[in-house]
Amino acid sequence: MKIYPIALELTVWFDFGINQYEITIDEKSSLSVKRTDDVLQARDLTAAEVGELIGAIQAVEVPVLKLTDADSEKASYSYELIIESAHFSTEFNWEDLDIAADTDGSLDSVSGLARLVEKIGKFN
Repeated sequence: MKIYPIALELTVWFDFGINQYEITIDEKSSLSVKRTDDVLQARDLTAAEVGELIGAIQAVEVPVLKLTDADSEKASYSYELIIESAHFSTEFNWEDLDIAADTDGSLDSVSGLARLVEKIGKFN
């Protein structure tokens, strides 16, 4: 069986800017972190990080959310998560208000993957 690379892109919009995380999982896996247009960090991923990411990607389920009345509140954070490979592409968009209102846990798998990407992208 041929194994194809996976590309993962997480974009987080927050009050004063934007963070973008780009991950490629392949024979040589790598991470790039950008803030607005500046590349802040680029490095190879460890085998343990790749394993964690693959496990989190395998656990992703398509969320089904109930509509909530959040007209009076403004989201502080907004997320776009794109996972692509040769045979599939999926995109998720949500806000921190969606996570707070998600009592069924529909967003747990995608927000968990986003938290993992942000954790791996933190500066040491």
